[in-house]
Amino acid sequence: MKTLRLSSAVVLGAASLTMTPLADAQTTTDVLVRDGSGNIIATNVRSFDENEAGSGLAVGFVPVAGNTFSFLYQANVVAFNDAAGQPITPLIAGLNQAFASGGYEFTVVARITETVTSVSTVGGMTTAVFAATGGTASVFFDNTLSGGVQSNTATGNGFDDGRLVGLFNIIAGTGFSNFTTLPDGTGLGGTRYDFTAGAPVNASFVSGLLGPISDLHFTSSQVLPPGTSTTSAFHTGVPNGSPDLYPTTPVGTSLLLKVDGSNTFTTAVPEPETYALVLAGLGVLGFVARRRRRG
Repeated sequence: MKTLRLSSAVVLGAASLTMTPLADAQTTTDVLVRDGSGNIIATNVRSFDENEAGSGLAVGFVPVAGNTFSFLYQANVVAFNDAAGQPITPLIAGLNQAFASGGYEFTVVARITETVTSVSTVGGMTTAVFAATGGTASVFFDNTLSGGVQSNTATGNGFDDGRLVGLFNIIAGTGFSNFTTLPDGTGLGGTRYDFTAGAPVNASFVSGLLGPISDLHFTSSQVLPPGTSTTSAFHTGVPNGSPDLYPTTPVGTSLLLKVDGSNTFTTAVPEPETYALVLAGLGVLGFVARRRRRG
């Protein structure tokens, strides 16, 4: 009987074609939103729309190139929007209603390290441009069973004391952020930052319809004065069953802003080259198997 013997390098090489992860593309995914107890809140959700009265705090900010500071954010989600940007009516009533009567909430908090990359003044308007160098954003779910209290903008309490749904690390060097101060002391700006999942997102609360969630993309507008976003502190809660990722920070004399944010999720989709290599690897292994059966 004739036996075909392939070197271990050939076999391992063929196997590696099917097992080695390659660079994947990212595509926006609609998500399924649940309450952590198996009940569906909303499906085909393209984005989380956060409260226009969300609060932002620039701690240590100075409008000078090279200045590094921390930017804090906290807001509750007010709507789940579809691909057309229209709100989806939740299948479970009670979004942002009192916990005692069966209400629940999703909140988004962040702490980002930013560096001023440039400052320009034209016509009395000063514009600072920022780059993110580190930090995280997190999504929390809270209700009576989750052990927290309902978020309160005025006190800053209750935004990060529920169940941690997902923790995302900022992708340094991506995105864009700027803020312009006008001669009368008012100001406005905008942000787009990209985050990647630091751990698997809890699918009992949010799961991608096209696959596991890999990234979060955050956009926002920022306004000075803060108006209805005025708060006394940031991140005053202690999450249920998770480490306290965001230490409490009083506002003090730091720059307080009104922040209207939203976020979308993406999932990794293998590139066409990945599929080709997988098929090639399977073909090699199939050829080896056939030759062995014929031997």
